[in-house]
Amino acid sequence: MTPVASALRGTAPTVRSLVARRVQEDEEWEEEEWDDDEWEDDAEWDEEGDEEEYDDEEDWDGPAGSGGSGARRRFSLRGDDLGRGLGLGLLAMMPLLVAYEISIGTGTTSGARSVAEAILTTPLKPLGEPTIANVRRSALVVVAALAFLSYAYARRGEERKGLGPRLVRIWLEGIVGAVVLGPVLLAASRAAEPYVGAMVVGATPGPVPTLTRAGFVMGGAAYEEIVFRFGGVSVTWLAARALLGWFGAGPRARFWGSIALSMLGSALLFSAFHLGALTGWLGPGGEPFDAAVFTWRTTAGILLAALFFWRGLGVAAWTHAAFNLSILIGAGPTTTP
Repeated sequence: MTPVASALRGTAPTVRSLVARRVQEDEEWEEEEWDDDEWEDDAEWDEEGDEEEYDDEEDWDGPAGSGGSGARRRFSLRGDDLGRGLGLGLLAMMPLLVAYEISIGTGTTSGARSVAEAILTTPLKPLGEPTIANVRRSALVVVAALAFLSYAYARRGEERKGLGPRLVRIWLEGIVGAVVLGPVLLAASRAAEPYVGAMVVGATPGPVPTLTRAGFVMGGAAYEEIVFRFGGVSVTWLAARALLGWFGAGPRARFWGSIALSMLGSALLFSAFHLGALTGWLGPGGEPFDAAVFTWRTTAGILLAALFFWRGLGVAAWTHAAFNLSILIGAGPTTTP
C-alpha cells in the first residue's frame, strides 16, 4: 500500500466521523428549526381552536359564566369580572343604602318604607321595627365586608385601577344612564299613548326636597335593584332557561330567549309591585292600576334590566337612584293626563 493510500485510509474514520456529526447536526437543526416549531405552532393552533370551540359552546350556558367569548363575556356577572362584578356593584351601592338608613332613622319619612326593602325584611316582621332596623343595618355591614373581600379576591395579581376609580366610574355611568333614561322613557310613553293613554311623568315642581327625602328615594331605588334586578332577573332567567330547554330550544335560543324573557318578566314584577292591590300584605300604600303608568314603569324595568346585564348591578342601581332624584325635584317631563 502506498503512503498516500495509507494516509487516506488512516483519515477515513475521521472523515466518516465528521460527516456523521455534520449529518446529525443537520438533522437536529432541521428537527429544532422546522419540526419542533411546526409542532409547537400546530399545538398552539389546536389549543386555541379547542379553547375557542369550548368557549363558543360555553357562551350559551348563561350570563353568570366564567368568561369565554361572545355574548357570555358581555353578560358576565361573576365576582371575577372586575368591571361589573357583584362585589364591586354592592360596594358602589353602599352610599345609597346608608342614605336610606339615615332617612329612615330620622323619622322624617312618616313611616314610609321602600316596597323592596319591606319584601326583604318581611320574615323579620314579628320582631318589631326597632329590631328589624338593627338587623338590617348589621346585614349591611356584613354585606359590605363580604363584597370587599370578594372584590379583593378577584383583584389578586391585578395591577390596574384600584377600587376608588372603579367606584367613581360606576357612579358616573349611573348618572349618564339616568340622563339617557329620561328621554328614552318619554319617547316610549309618547309612542304608547294611543294605546294606553297619556300620563304625567315626573313630579310637579315644588320646594326643593330635603336631603333625607332624597336619600329615601335613592336608597329605595337601590333596594329595588337588589330585589327586582338581581333577584327578579336571576329567578326569571333560570325559569325561562328551563322552560325553553323543556321545549327543545337550542343553546343559542335558550341563551337569548332567557335574557329577553327575564328582562320582560322582571320588569312586569317591578311594575306590579307598585300597585296597592299586590302590596297590601306589606302595609298601606301602593298605587291604583293605570295602564299608562304601568306601561311606563315596565319599560323602565326593561331598560334597567338591560343595564344590569350590560354594566352590572351597581350601574343599574345608580341609574335608577339618579333618575328617581330627578323625578323628585321635578326635572322629569310632564304631560297632561
